[in-house]
Amino acid sequence: MSDTTARSAACIEKLPLDTETMLGAARGLLDGSAVPPDVGGLDSLTLQLRGHVNLLIAELEQAMQQSDDLRAAAGIGEARRRVSGGPSALGPMRHAQCLARSIVALCAHPARLAVSV
Repeated sequence: MSDTTARSAACIEKLPLDTETMLGAARGLLDGSAVPPDVGGLDSLTLQLRGHVNLLIAELEQAMQQSDDLRAAAGIGEARRRVSGGPSALGPMRHAQCLARSIVALCAHPARLAVSV
C-alpha cells in the first residue's frame, strides 16, 4: 500500500458516519405518504440502504468489543440477515423497507454504546 493510500484510509477511518443522511433515506422509504420509487430508483435505493447497513454494522461491531449490549447484538444479527438475503418472496419494495428498518434500529444503538457516529 502506498503512503498516499495509507493516509487516505486513515483519514476515512476517522470520518464520522452521516446518520442523518442514512436516516433520511430510510425514513423516506418508510413514510406511508411517500411516492414509491420506480424500479430503477428502487434498485439504486436498495444498494444505498445496503451500504448504509454495512457501515453501521461495522461501526457497531467495533463498539461491541467494549460492551455486551444484547439488544445491539440482536440488531446487528438481524441487519446481517437482511443484507445477506435478497428480495426473495418479499419482493423488492418490502426488502428495501426491511433494510430501512434496520437502519433506523441500528442508528438507535450508538447512543447506548457511547459511539460517536
